[in-house]
Amino acid sequence: MPRRGECIYKRKDGRWEARYVKEIGPDGKKKYASVYADSYKTVKEKQQQCILSDKIHPPHKENVTVGALTERWLSHIKSRVKLSTYRKYEGLCHNHINKKLGSMPLNSITRVSVEAFSADLLKNGKLNGGGLSGKSVNDILIILGLAFEFAEEEYGVNMPRISLIRDERKEARVLSVEEQRTLMVHLTNNMNIYKFGALLALFTGLRIGELCALRWEDVKHDHLVIDKTMQRLKSEKGKTEIVIGSPKSESSRRVIPLPDLLLPYIENFRKTEGYVISTTRATHAEPRTLQQKFKAITDKCGLEDVTFHTLRHTFATRCVEAGFDVKTLSEILGHSDVKTTLNRYVHSSFELKQTNMAKLNIDLKF
Repeated sequence: MPRRGECIYKRKDGRWEARYVKEIGPDGKKKYASVYADSYKTVKEKQQQCILSDKIHPPHKENVTVGALTERWLSHIKSRVKLSTYRKYEGLCHNHINKKLGSMPLNSITRVSVEAFSADLLKNGKLNGGGLSGKSVNDILIILGLAFEFAEEEYGVNMPRISLIRDERKEARVLSVEEQRTLMVHLTNNMNIYKFGALLALFTGLRIGELCALRWEDVKHDHLVIDKTMQRLKSEKGKTEIVIGSPKSESSRRVIPLPDLLLPYIENFRKTEGYVISTTRATHAEPRTLQQKFKAITDKCGLEDVTFHTLRHTFATRCVEAGFDVKTLSEILGHSDVKTTLNRYVHSSFELKQTNMAKLNIDLKF
């Protein structure tokens, strides 16, 4: 079995073989070459030497298509970004950019053709029919812009500047205090491991991948240590696989103090080792499973438009209502910038707005 994403195999004759991309044709198709050695370490060193020496021969710039560009750009960044980031970029290139623009030569791409591409994504961009959201379209345009910047450096061509579309961000769903009480009553009644996981997220702001990757060794007597996340990613063979790796960003590595109300529930479920969200049938629950279990919980509570990520939004909002300073909250949530906390996760309730406005009252005597 090759190690994930490395294209390194042990042959039947005992030697190790490592493949790498040697050439990309004008149509974007990759041509591979192999190196061989008697050990994994040596063959990987040979493979990296071939990659770093940039032995991928680009097609002549007059014949370069958008498809060839994105393939070469993906090969260029593969060793420079996280696996999850690379898989996301790869998916956006193959499913959207190459599908619509892949056969077009770079010298035929204009600002008008990019705008037409954006409009088409908004109308017909979904793989199963229908249009993509403004955020999804902008994600694709950002990737296209990065590829265009690479084209200018690599081929010396002038590419049009990418303008993002105006995206009316929909305010995230946050549970009201009453809805949160309803959910908590349900979670604490006949609690199982999935209800416990939801309660833990509601009072710590954990992302679902961080919760699924959490091990009992990371749960201390009064705090959590967050240093990994779990994702289901597409492999090079096209199938998906569970990957447990470093968290979203360096600031996502953090220590979260535990509120006292969680401590009895933690001790009730505590084990000496293993994943926190595990069952007798599986060593761990993946994010997709936890989302399905949580959907069943919210349906029973009569809560509409609620996802697992709603727990994170709700946690942040309750913290602000309780008087947390934004810097502290930002660090608990794992953000590198307090602006992200303010703009994305903090949603003031109407009741809090009324309370704050009441502070402006002045007893005027005439």
